[in-house]
Formats: sequence, C-alpha cells, structure tokens
Amino acid sequence: MHIKDVEQRTGLSRANIRYYEQEGLVHPARRKNGYRDYSPDDLETLLRIRLLRRLDVELAKCGLAALFDGA
Repeated sequence: MHIKDVEQRTGLSRANIRYYEQEGLVHPARRKNGYRDYSPDDLETLLRIRLLRRLDVELAKCGLAALFDGA
C-alpha cells in the first residue's frame, strides 16, 4: 500500500512514517519504481507505535514493544 494510504489509516504524518522507517521500526518493500510498498504488518507496527507514543512510551522502547504480538 502507498504511504498516502498508511497516512489515512494510521493518522500519522508522512514525515513521522518516514522517520520511523529511518529508525528501523518499519521496513517497507520497494517497488520497481522506487516507491515504498507498505505491508499489513508495517501498518500494524505503525498503529502500535502510535498507541505507544500516545501513552508517552519513549521511542527507543517502541522498537522492542512494537515487536510484541499481544501474546
């Protein structure tokens, strides 16, 4: 899915999404044209990061917390 779709579904800005990618928290695939292709797993990770940030969890801890699958 395109970054615009991810923006709409998560409520995060494009800049935030790219920042989280730079920090290694999400790893979207690249299409042949170079565009990012976000997977459902990337979307879920970003939603978890958004929740953790709203709970004032430090970004450094989000990388570990975002890996948990609720188990």
